[in-house]
Amino acid sequence: MASTTGSTAVDTTVSGPQSGGITQRLQDFGTFLYNSEEGKVLGRTAKSWGEIILFYCIYYACLSGFFAGMLAVFYHTLDWNIPKLQGSDTLLKQNPGLAFRPLPNVETTLIRFNKARASTYTPYVDHIESFLQYYENEYQQTESGVLTDCESFTELRPLEDWDKACRFDIRLLGEDCVKQQSFGYEDGQPCILLKLNRIFDWMPEPYSNDTVPEAIADYWEEYSVAVNCYGENPSDKDNIGDIIYSPPSGFHFKYFPYRNQQGYRSPLVFVRFDNPNPAQLYMVTCKVYAKNIKHDAMERSGMVHFELMID
Repeated sequence: MASTTGSTAVDTTVSGPQSGGITQRLQDFGTFLYNSEEGKVLGRTAKSWGEIILFYCIYYACLSGFFAGMLAVFYHTLDWNIPKLQGSDTLLKQNPGLAFRPLPNVETTLIRFNKARASTYTPYVDHIESFLQYYENEYQQTESGVLTDCESFTELRPLEDWDKACRFDIRLLGEDCVKQQSFGYEDGQPCILLKLNRIFDWMPEPYSNDTVPEAIADYWEEYSVAVNCYGENPSDKDNIGDIIYSPPSGFHFKYFPYRNQQGYRSPLVFVRFDNPNPAQLYMVTCKVYAKNIKHDAMERSGMVHFELMID
């Protein structure tokens, strides 16, 4: 008996919606870019594009005009020489802060060096020197004039002179803290430069003999903002050595008030640490004293803190 062997043919041609779907999508995208039948570009006719462009031109023109108008009103209310906020409305609340130099790295308040290695204290010396350059005479002279005879004022300046700056003579900083001696760093007796933050129209008030704080009673002068620096811990006080101020009386009242005068330079005081014991970290606080200066350790108003270490 003969048997017939059959075979089934398999159609390997793949047909489905995948290839057709991609083609259709490309065609639809091309039609979206430009539809010749309806005359549309990106789904809009020329008239529609004109209307929407006109709308946004008017919209942004009105928005720019409103912004320019508000800016004009804002600048009209400002005085370029007098701050808008004064007195208790300011962030400083009429209570000046205290700043110190050198501060080559704003991320730390530690002043650390080795007097036997110049490379460790050169950044501090350079920072102080560059800051003092702004106090050279040619930088303090302006067309409006700067009062140069400030040595004649031993009390308050007359009111009619307040609109001019009183020139600060860096020779008042003494001979113990000079560039020729690396401001004391090469001898292990560093000098720290202190300055009051500027507050417009702020005038220090003097103490009387009955109200002067005990911390400054030995060297206080009536018409000066006195400075007092000290070690915060008992070990700091025992090992920090002598502290010398130049000028000894501090910041004289004749340099106030600050009124944005041309050529104005804030008064300075050098604090020299004589013979501090090496290899010890000193926590130092410096305070300024006037009757209307309040000390706040949290906000660091009327005072400044830094660390000092001599390897």
